[in-house]
Amino acid sequence: TMLLWMVGWAVRLIVVGLSLYASKEIRMLAVHNYGYVIHEFDPWFNFRATQYMVDHGYHAFNNWFDYEVWYPLGRHVGTTVYPGMMWTSSAIYHTLQDIGYPMSLNDICVLVPAWFAVTACIFTFLLAWEVYGSANAATAATALMSILPAHLMRSVAGGYDNESIAVTAICATFYFWVRALRSTWSWPIGLVAGVSYIYMVATWGGYVFVLNMIGVHAAALVLLG
Repeated sequence: TMLLWMVGWAVRLIVVGLSLYASKEIRMLAVHNYGYVIHEFDPWFNFRATQYMVDHGYHAFNNWFDYEVWYPLGRHVGTTVYPGMMWTSSAIYHTLQDIGYPMSLNDICVLVPAWFAVTACIFTFLLAWEVYGSANAATAATALMSILPAHLMRSVAGGYDNESIAVTAICATFYFWVRALRSTWSWPIGLVAGVSYIYMVATWGGYVFVLNMIGVHAAALVLLG
């Protein structure tokens, strides 16, 4: 019985590990074929905005009026973007510089979608385990999330757009929310869910979907006693 239990866990860990590896490698296909290139239109603006934040700091970024877009009116960038992605990439860039592993901002912005896709799979694993209490369900959920087309199309390396980070924030918010409901002593984790949701709001305009789902869930719990 112990041997079967160990074999079962070994298989699950292998499947989860392969799923996480596949989630990264599938999204890295464009990089393997064409190099570290940012593609599409919005990702290029996002990269340019991130470069401005890295070069001039957050305060200057928040007050930046960009005359090179929305011609001839221009654009006040600080009030017309969701800066969470720029914060994240800038923090990664400065952290790597500080610890002695410098990487170009272009490469970081190219890789961020793939990195966060793996993180989204990890939070999906945790969420499924918390909801079902089953390692098999969590393993299957991780495998599905790693190749889910709706997630894949928004998290390809080089597709430096808001959703690539926002999906991870969504999964994290849902996990921490559900985890906070485990027992009466788990409520402090709700604070972490709140912080995760604030990060989600700063990252993507689709935050209203998360708020609606949590609201509906909370209302259902009240009605069900």
